[in-house]
Amino acid sequence: MNQSTDSQDQPGNGQTRRRFMQAAGAAGLLSVAGCLGGGGGGGGEGSLSIPGLYDQSGPTSDVGRPTALGSRDAFKWINEEGLLDQEINHNGVDYAYDVAQANQQYDEFTSDGTPPIIIGWGTADTEALAPKVARDQIVYISASYSAKLLTEEAPYNFFGNLDYTSQARAHLKWIADNDPDGKVAFIFSNTSFGKAPVEGGKAYAEELGLEVGDDIDLPLTANSATTQLRKAKDEQIDYLIHQNTAAPMQVLLKDRQDVYPEVNVMGLTYTVDELRVQESPETFEGVRYASGFKTFAEVMEGSGQGKDAIEASFEREGRSMDDPSVANLNYVRGVIHAMVALKGIQEAGNLDLDPSAGENIRSGMFEISDWDVFGLAEPFTYEEDDRRPTMTGRIYQVEDGEMKFDSKAELPRRDDWIGL
Repeated sequence: MNQSTDSQDQPGNGQTRRRFMQAAGAAGLLSVAGCLGGGGGGGGEGSLSIPGLYDQSGPTSDVGRPTALGSRDAFKWINEEGLLDQEINHNGVDYAYDVAQANQQYDEFTSDGTPPIIIGWGTADTEALAPKVARDQIVYISASYSAKLLTEEAPYNFFGNLDYTSQARAHLKWIADNDPDGKVAFIFSNTSFGKAPVEGGKAYAEELGLEVGDDIDLPLTANSATTQLRKAKDEQIDYLIHQNTAAPMQVLLKDRQDVYPEVNVMGLTYTVDELRVQESPETFEGVRYASGFKTFAEVMEGSGQGKDAIEASFEREGRSMDDPSVANLNYVRGVIHAMVALKGIQEAGNLDLDPSAGENIRSGMFEISDWDVFGLAEPFTYEEDDRRPTMTGRIYQVEDGEMKFDSKAELPRRDDWIGL
């Protein structure tokens, strides 16, 4: 029988779930096709297949590797704790940030049947797969937080963070409140991921009365940012809103010291993490950062089953809490993706629905309301006509080699921002 995972989950309807499981057993519903060798520890007969796509060798692998470990470890923990009636079989695959490989892998995931949930990664591949997952009715929980994934054209897409554009809006609101005469520009990789927050962010900046400079391209694989910084200097940009991963952020900040130390850099969710800050504390000093969930240290200082899952996983895998290559916020990100999947399955069970069908998991997702992901994030709520999990940004600033929480940015839940 399912076990509740927090006080909000006390079912009070255990009989309902037992009835479902009896019916499911009779109908053979849990003999889930498409099970692939499991990194999540499951994989036996009747297990629930939840495959995953990760970038562990491509241009976003610097943040992809710890995220993949976080998801894999969390699924193992879910199985060990017996939180579901059936084990989860999580097969995580490295697709190297290549859309063609993602498509090929998706076809393999679905060749013998459709898993109810897939854990996804990048923006370009997630947007490319959105029509397929809608057609196949597979809940797709991605590490892309592109607002385009929230439209009616992508009804089976979900994610667990403040969307990229709203992360930028959180920074822009701070600039407008503190330096209304400041001039801003977006710097990003020329990819679907990089461009995701630009149109909506610039529109909001102009709405706030901020002067907006030209866009600046900084590739994911950049090893120099001097040209980009000279452009920013020539345009007298005061604030760069940076959408990229932590590796190019480190390059940008390093070159900033020589080319344009006066410019302020504000990063979105993938641009800063504990590993990079500890490697180059002086380089990252003063950088502001926005996301919708907590840093690794904050989780460890708090309480809840999210912390329990991480502690148990580190002990099981023999990992060190002092190793920032794994003990960082991207690991927390991966745990969140697995926990959102868990919650969707549990809520489907509470509705007396078969959790091996993606359409039922989708219904379960819309039962999630004001849920803090076991202490890992700002409260999430998913609704049929609004799948933005949160409109609250957590703002950090790097000080003395640490990511220190600064404030929360509460953004309005405007309908005209869905998809932008």
